[in-house]
Amino acid sequence: MPLPRGEGEASDVYVGSPLAIIGLWVLALRERFNANLGEPLPWVWRANLRPEDSENGEPLPESPRNLVIESAYNVEKAHRNYRPAIYVGRGSAVAAKIAVDNRAGNFIPTGFKAYYGHVTMPIIFDCESENSAESTTIAETAWGFVLATRDIFRSSLGLHDIVEPTLAETTLGSLDKNTWTTQVIFNVVYEQRWGTRPIAPVLREIVAQLEAGTSEGTMLQRLAARDISHP
Repeated sequence: MPLPRGEGEASDVYVGSPLAIIGLWVLALRERFNANLGEPLPWVWRANLRPEDSENGEPLPESPRNLVIESAYNVEKAHRNYRPAIYVGRGSAVAAKIAVDNRAGNFIPTGFKAYYGHVTMPIIFDCESENSAESTTIAETAWGFVLATRDIFRSSLGLHDIVEPTLAETTLGSLDKNTWTTQVIFNVVYEQRWGTRPIAPVLREIVAQLEAGTSEGTMLQRLAARDISHP
């Protein structure tokens, strides 16, 4: 079981979860590409993708161009079909054992046991554009941002480490031949904590139902529909 949720925290995205880490980088990139008169960029992230209208009702030209910055798991078509864009995703997360059995402690009266470990997870920025040079330039800007600020984000966000980013080559999309993609990839190392409660009551229930002749399929369906950490 994960740690208890904080006040106002989403029930399915908790602090320290992979999606929460992705959300942090979405916010960081949006701030980097925000409208900044002191350091203007050719692209700016805006929550509203529709260009403003001139007095005669015609859309004004984009200057700077709107830039979509979203999680790679956002499937909303208004965002997925827009270019240029940066989609933030991840690679395979791997947990490392930094203590015997990852044990952090236990509470004898209830049998609750606490664990912790370090998780290494690649963060991937897919910088997409219909122009290969633009894809490369957006990626270079994001790559330099991570490289220059990784120590700041590591300490401010409570991450264990942010490894130097890699700027990959620009390639033509495999599905959309009109889209070029340049990836920025770097590993984030963060601490993951979790805990367990005794599951003896659940084990006793399994044995009792088997002895009573309950079919294995029915029993497993019942168990899958409940939280075994709260017997």
